[in-house]
Amino acid sequence: MNMVEQDLKKVEHYLSVSKRNDISVKTIEQQLKLFETGTKIPKLIKPCTLRNGIVQLQKDHFSELLKEFNNASLNGRVIKFVPASGAASRMFQKLQSILNCFPDFSLQKLKNFSEDDKDFKYVYDFLINLPKFAFYDDVKSRLNKNDIEIQKLITDKPAQILKTVLTEPGLNYLTKPKGAIKFHCYDDECRTAFEEHIYESLQYAADRNNKVKVHFTISQEHTEIFEDIITHLINKLNKTNFKVEITYSYQEKSTDTIAVDLENRLIFDKSGNLVQRPGGHGALLENLNDLKADIVIIKNIDNLSTENLSADTILYKKLLTGYLVKTQKQVFDLLDSLDRKDLSKKSFDEMIDFAEKKLSVTKPTDFENWSDKIKSKYLFDKLNRPIRVCGIVENEGEPGGGPFWVKDDDGNASLQIIEQAQIDMNDENQKNIFKQSTHFNPVDLICSVKDFRGNNFNLKDFVDAESGIITKKSKDGIELKALELPGLWNGSMAYWNTIFVEVPISTFNPVKEVNDLLKSAHQS
Repeated sequence: MNMVEQDLKKVEHYLSVSKRNDISVKTIEQQLKLFETGTKIPKLIKPCTLRNGIVQLQKDHFSELLKEFNNASLNGRVIKFVPASGAASRMFQKLQSILNCFPDFSLQKLKNFSEDDKDFKYVYDFLINLPKFAFYDDVKSRLNKNDIEIQKLITDKPAQILKTVLTEPGLNYLTKPKGAIKFHCYDDECRTAFEEHIYESLQYAADRNNKVKVHFTISQEHTEIFEDIITHLINKLNKTNFKVEITYSYQEKSTDTIAVDLENRLIFDKSGNLVQRPGGHGALLENLNDLKADIVIIKNIDNLSTENLSADTILYKKLLTGYLVKTQKQVFDLLDSLDRKDLSKKSFDEMIDFAEKKLSVTKPTDFENWSDKIKSKYLFDKLNRPIRVCGIVENEGEPGGGPFWVKDDDGNASLQIIEQAQIDMNDENQKNIFKQSTHFNPVDLICSVKDFRGNNFNLKDFVDAESGIITKKSKDGIELKALELPGLWNGSMAYWNTIFVEVPISTFNPVKEVNDLLKSAHQS
């Protein structure tokens, strides 16, 4: 019996004793195989550029696209989906780091250190701009101080300010979800990211009865915080004409992945439990699948702006949705013809031309020589898939993925969002192609998840299960390897039909660190 067989026998016993039914031996065996063979490394052909993989919308088409959007929205086809499981700890990492090293210091000392250390400069900037943050009044309230007294604390005991923001009995932002952090302040209220997303959705997701549907994915431990914020907001919105339907779900435990040691052996903890880790944002495909929705607008929890600066965001959400609806109609018409076998040779030519020009499907070299039956089967398979229209912004140095032409398993090319961590950066050719990318993925997706018969796709049928990322981690002093599932907009949507559309950089306003809230997009 080899090591893998020994581990699987051990797992069978563990699952039997623990009575767990959220994971199977087969799933663990598949994940072990990925650790042995490695996840698939995408083969980049070239970056997508304008008019070569990226669509640039023309203003004379706006009215048509907005009409398509309005019809879909008013008929209640749209729901907004916000991945919001992340904790806010990364936002405040630099503040926490300085506080851990120096539990007591003055603002002047911080300023002195700032000349040579960017982290000290970062914390100094945070403190001197404290009144500009939407949570400033909450800090004052927790400390029971007025503006003058707060300024004195910032000067003499800034560590006390940091502790109030980060820990109990203060705001305790280190342990809260990012969605619960107050992002923006207005004349009459300050809004958390959860609230701001809902207010934004009122501008483009309302049906003819002013009903708006928004779904958040959250961590289970944050349920009470989330429900408190949402209940307060719904009570406020009940006084308006809007009817807001807020739903939420947790990342399924069944999507957790195994961890292995450096010899690819399964790891069990001291209590004999199998060590597993969250599978990354790709696990949220289960949540998206369970929605049984029609048109889904996906946007990250931290990508927001204040209302007065959201005009471009609202316009392009509508345009992207309109573009999706228009494309979906064309695809459904073709699928209906294929399904009814209402075809001619000319229609085959039109179909493959549409697939090439609109969906970036690579035409097989010998397509013309195929029989009508094989052409029909090929086209039906290529067209009968979920569709995603992805807003893409010009690359201004943000870390993360971008749009590329990628070589498929069959040797043809497809459009994919690729992260740097997915490719082999030791391959100079692949490294150069990645660095030539002109555009960036801000996670601005409009998704069509129903087929031409009106049934929901099983989204798990369109995942590239061999993709994903293997990373090295440490737990309890032990080095281990962890597996991230195919990313939600990477391998989990690998076999969707993809359209990249350029959107203005003004629609992308992420808050990765707390001082990002000092940028103009977040200041009223």
